[in-house]
Amino acid sequence: MKQYPAHRSKAAPASRTLGALAFALALVTLVTQRFDLLTPDTFVLSLSVAAVLAVTAMLCGLIAFVRIWSRGGGGIGSSILGVMLGAVALCAPAAVLGLLIVDPELTDVTTDPDEPPLLVEALPHSDQAVLVWMASHVRNTAWIQYQEAMRAERSAAELQLELYPDIVPRRYRITPGELHAAAKKAVDELNWRVVDELPPDLLDAPTALWAEETTQLLGLKHDIALRVRPDPVGALLDVRSRSQSPLREFSGNANVIRGLMSEIDRVLLETYGDLERLAVEESELQEDAPLEVFERDRETIPLPSFKPYFEDDEGLSADAFELDDLEG
Repeated sequence: MKQYPAHRSKAAPASRTLGALAFALALVTLVTQRFDLLTPDTFVLSLSVAAVLAVTAMLCGLIAFVRIWSRGGGGIGSSILGVMLGAVALCAPAAVLGLLIVDPELTDVTTDPDEPPLLVEALPHSDQAVLVWMASHVRNTAWIQYQEAMRAERSAAELQLELYPDIVPRRYRITPGELHAAAKKAVDELNWRVVDELPPDLLDAPTALWAEETTQLLGLKHDIALRVRPDPVGALLDVRSRSQSPLREFSGNANVIRGLMSEIDRVLLETYGDLERLAVEESELQEDAPLEVFERDRETIPLPSFKPYFEDDEGLSADAFELDDLEG
């Protein structure tokens, strides 16, 4: 009996090899990005190469599977493995791109949109030129343009109030110096890096604190600014969070501010034991008695109770103050 040679698929081993390369590249890229060993441009380019390899591996695997199904032969396991590795490797680039398209968020969120706290300079665009270019092309998609058209009719303050109604200034019945100490302790507990600080020289003097937050998954960075100012109640806290790059994770700037506020409340509760006595809500502030003391209008200008003494005044001597002349 004549035996025909079994069909040997070349696409199946190619799919397995390409899938393994894509999976390894995506994994190494995520790990090195998490430990801040890559620049934003290198991270995006590496994920792009991994995505191309993953898609190629999946196509080769599907082609090999169809040919083996119709012609027979070996290699079915390699084709399935190549498709699975390619699909897993494609998850990371798809997630990064999907977060930019499906759920774009504000890259700069603050509790005071009208007068936000000052921030240190973000990462220059020259260090992430490729990322900025890709993000600008992503923003040209129909879905993004539709969302931006809906947002263009509202100001930044109105848009933030609609998206994050809970991101508002916080008032506390303690001095600015005490609130600054609690905020700094909260930043230390969150393991954020302190970039700069304006410490209080007096208990009621304005203070500021600048920090840098790193996300847990991809190691993306956010610039944080805390501003503490005197308030009729005691102290007023404002926080601002800004992304250093267009990339984002599942937790954005709003969640960064929420996490910081919660940690400050925990520190105050641990220190003073009664948070309701310290934190002041806007509704409660309106119900309180007037905080400013107004004086009645005076009909005449009040005179000083004593006459200042100047050495060059003529006619002044020790006798004018009924003092003894010790020099005789």
